[in-house]
Amino acid sequence: MSDSLIDTTFTTQTLQKLVQINSVNPGLDPDGPGEEEMASFICETLCDLEIPFEKDTLAQGRVNVTARIKGSGGGKSLMLNAHTDTVGVEGMEKPFSGLIEDNRLYGRGAYDMKGSIAAILGAAKALKESGIVLKGDLILSFVADEEHESIGAQALVKHMTADAAIVTEPTDLNLCLAHRGFGIFKIRTEGKTAHGGRHKHGIDANMHMGLVLAELHKLSQRLPEENTHPLCGQASLHVPLISGGRSLFVYSNSCTIHAERRTIPGETLEDVKSELQSVIDQLAGQNPQFRATLETDIWRSPYEVDSSSAIVSVTKRAASDSLGKTPEIIGHTWWEDSAIFGEAGIETVILGPAGGGIHEDVEWVELDSVHLLGEILYRTALDFCGVNG
Repeated sequence: MSDSLIDTTFTTQTLQKLVQINSVNPGLDPDGPGEEEMASFICETLCDLEIPFEKDTLAQGRVNVTARIKGSGGGKSLMLNAHTDTVGVEGMEKPFSGLIEDNRLYGRGAYDMKGSIAAILGAAKALKESGIVLKGDLILSFVADEEHESIGAQALVKHMTADAAIVTEPTDLNLCLAHRGFGIFKIRTEGKTAHGGRHKHGIDANMHMGLVLAELHKLSQRLPEENTHPLCGQASLHVPLISGGRSLFVYSNSCTIHAERRTIPGETLEDVKSELQSVIDQLAGQNPQFRATLETDIWRSPYEVDSSSAIVSVTKRAASDSLGKTPEIIGHTWWEDSAIFGEAGIETVILGPAGGGIHEDVEWVELDSVHLLGEILYRTALDFCGVNG
């Protein structure tokens, strides 16, 4: 790439320093330090760029950083967002090396998503040094805890909004307009303890859970055929956890499973709970001894932005200018903070760098793609927010 609109040396060096900071999420690994050091580094960088910022401590070691480049007025506001936490590093030889080799920078979070943080800071630097004054505000948000409970994004939308946002999760520079959601549901069957030799007295909760599992298996076979989305693919269901019984020679008094339901745009919590409750109700109607309960443990909504919205067309145009081609329109099969922004009324697109090894033992990001992402964010800000004069 030649004649870059952003300072590629600054962006690369910033990325390397970010990767060398351990920001493993303590919700996933009790030894993880959280985002405090990342937040401090970002604040120092913003200070050097003379961009006002706020640091919001959510809990010990859990920190959001938000900055605002004020516009002159009369334009739309745009938020550029990235999360600062990472998953754990077990199995990685040198997780915080920041090694650069063959246009790749290696280390935990390089791809997910410190490359994006560096690109946002590179775009902000370019804007400050250009002397251009936007009409609308450009908001830079760096949030905690996306990899676990998203306390950062949830706290952010309580006190801040924007006309649109770009969540810079990895997309290989494609434009992502939708992603799946998920729900974790706990189903518990109730039995009656009894000696294993007194079959007339016991009710086996584990056996009754077997009936539930058989029906859930049927449902899991139907879902991918019946519930599909052109960008996000198929809905799905599986059971990652099961626990039941006290001991050998004793009828199980209870059995619990956790069912994981991956959802597509258009599906709601009420839809999915009704779907699962109907399984329980059907079995209860067939067997007077069958008793089961359903609880929602976690719910994260799926998300889709209107393809005709202004942020989609502006980002697509900016990406086309930087890439020399129209970006592919895609969806993600996982969940992201964009759903939280969308539910808060902020139209959001997802655009991030190219790389590999997300949540794996060897993670890397393509440096050229980080620089290009910075350019696209810069162009999008000028177009969407408007330029004074």
